Amino acid sequence: MKRFKKAIAVMLSTMLLVAFGMTANASQSTEGVSDQAIKAESNIQLTTDNEDVIKDLTRADKPDSITSSVYAMKEDLNFKTPETPSLKKETVPSLKASPTAVSTTASSATYSGTITEEGGTQFLYPIYLQPGELLQAQLDGPFSAQLDYDLYLYEFDMTTGDINPNPIDASTYGTYFNNYEQGAASLPENVGARNAIGYEKAYAIAVHAKKGSSINDPFYLTVDTSSSYDAYEPDESAFHAYNFTFSTGGSSLNSRSIHSGIDNDWYQITIPASRNYDALNVKLDSTSESFGYKAEVYGALSGNQMVLLPQTNHNVSLNTGTYYVRVYTTNQYSADHLYTLTLKPVLRAGKIVINGYDSSKNGPSDYPTYSYGRHYRVNGTSDFTVKGVVTTTDNYPVANAPVDVTWLNQNWTEGSGNRTRTGTAYTDQNGAFSVTLSLPHSTGSIAEYLSGAISFIHYYDLSGVAAQVSGTSIIDTDIVYHFAYSIYGG
Repeated sequence: MKRFKKAIAVMLSTMLLVAFGMTANASQSTEGVSDQAIKAESNIQLTTDNEDVIKDLTRADKPDSITSSVYAMKEDLNFKTPETPSLKKETVPSLKASPTAVSTTASSATYSGTITEEGGTQFLYPIYLQPGELLQAQLDGPFSAQLDYDLYLYEFDMTTGDINPNPIDASTYGTYFNNYEQGAASLPENVGARNAIGYEKAYAIAVHAKKGSSINDPFYLTVDTSSSYDAYEPDESAFHAYNFTFSTGGSSLNSRSIHSGIDNDWYQITIPASRNYDALNVKLDSTSESFGYKAEVYGALSGNQMVLLPQTNHNVSLNTGTYYVRVYTTNQYSADHLYTLTLKPVLRAGKIVINGYDSSKNGPSDYPTYSYGRHYRVNGTSDFTVKGVVTTTDNYPVANAPVDVTWLNQNWTEGSGNRTRTGTAYTDQNGAFSVTLSLPHSTGSIAEYLSGAISFIHYYDLSGVAAQVSGTSIIDTDIVYHFAYSIYGG
């Protein structure tokens, strides 16, 4: 901070010396309106795209950054000899329906099992689904970085008792341990299907040991059937994410619900190379957050490893590329509650403009024309407010940008404690900032005679103001008259 203050002081001193040099031979002038442009009163035209509401989603499917998908499965599963022992039903703590829900329409059960050899498969079937019902399944574990299990969903022929060998859904993430509130784990595998025909159907679920196996490390398979869900189901994995395109002002979606404890809603976002932001604010509404809903952002590595990206105050730093947003619950859920998901770019500061001043003694409109041009005048021992705006290079307002403001009167020595004043503020949603400083006395180093019907001599100092986006070279400067006093001039 000391280094920053010194650099700003040097810059302002240079600016003031230039001002002195330019006007050393200037003639005396009077207060009044001038044709000279007033920098501090200039208004910057902002492009203010308001946040829009997404009313329709298109499914991405086969996303480019996920290297394999349900459309390119290589595993040859053995359907005739499911491994024994069979899966057993587990009694495990489950998520609970929200008390705001009128009734629950979800039926859920959890099973556990082990696979004893790599390439082995455990099956669970038949699972019956009535017309209009939704089937979801989630595979958790085994919790070992050396093991990689995948999840598949098939139709089951109730007449022959055979499993259709062509899967209708699959989740084939690679094992990658992320840190969650509940502990370290790889992203669970999730699949889903909706019975869209007018009669009962049956399904089979397969857990496949793609890499490694263990008789000691169990997996847990949760199966859920629901009759109440939103129109975009199923989208249980990043392989079936919906495109989420957001505007510069941000975009929100409020037409979806979390209807079961294992419901996962996925969205695909694309970050272009040409952009005016480096981070994205990803946020759910407060009611959904109180339920325990989460909105997480993932990047995909080779082998479909899904990496949870860190968030700071809901802000996620992103490079150019494709990313995936996952919405799910860690506590309550309700098919009747529509969550609101908002994505808003954290815009990159490109310029800063000082556009106004105010003070307790002079107000916002005190702009005399002295020998150094028309500038704002502030009295000594006055509160002095510097106002401005931070925008992108293409004039979008930048919110939450830290701004440092420095005032300098070089007529005071550094040891006096009166030479500089500094303050810091953050921009608001419109990119505006306001910093108030408490100024010392003016030394009255300059005397200017103002002739008229009644003449006066004004005594003032030439002072400088700088506003800078913290930690950057983005800066704006201006000259301000630091007024001392006036006397009758005859």
